[in-house]
Order: sequence, then structure tokens, then C-alpha cells
Amino acid sequence: MVRKISIAVTFLALSGCATNTASSERVAATSSTTDAPIRAAEELGANKIPEAALELQLAKDETEQAKQFMKNGKKERSQMMLARAQADAELAVALARQAPIQAEAEKAVEQVKTLQQTPVSQ
Repeated sequence: MVRKISIAVTFLALSGCATNTASSERVAATSSTTDAPIRAAEELGANKIPEAALELQLAKDETEQAKQFMKNGKKERSQMMLARAQADAELAVALARQAPIQAEAEKAVEQVKTLQQTPVSQ
């Protein structure tokens, strides 16, 4: 995941060298790439998991800020904000996926503890 974020940040930093029209198109395309992980997090129930919900809200807020930066002609700041939004959205997805797995693991640990406390009949 860190590698994906690094690649995204590098891509966004390098895209600042393009023309205004190409840069605007890239920002619009990148904005749509943040939509996918935001939707995925929502579908995974990130809103019901406090840590994931926080990251999801950050991603949504940062996406809106990026759109405002673009409207104000601050393309580089917009691109940086979109990179942050994508990273936060991907983190929300990871946290939403992790929650049920962690709950299952905790349940298994409790079962093991119960079994360890139960006397063995011979």
C-alpha cells in the first residue's frame, strides 16, 4: 500500500510539469480515481468502524478541497490534496477489511482461553 501511495505521489508531482489543459485533465482523472476507493470503503461499511469512518471522511473532505484548489487555479495543491485523499480512502478500505478479520481473531482467542480453562475429562 505504501508503494502505491509513493507511486501516486510521484505521478502527481511529475504531472505538474504538463500544460494547463493536460494538468486539468489529469486532476479530473485523479479525482475519479479517488472516487473508487471512497465507494469501496462505503460498500465495506467503513462508516460503521470508527477508525475507517474517520479516514473516509478525511478522503471526502480532501477531495472537495482539491476541487476548490482547482477552481482557484492552484493545480499543484489540488494534485497534492487528491493524493492525500486517495491515500486516506485506501486506508479506510484497509481498515474496513481488517475489522471483521480482527473480530474473528479475537473470538478465536476467547474460544482458546475458554478451552484452556475447561478441565479435561478422562
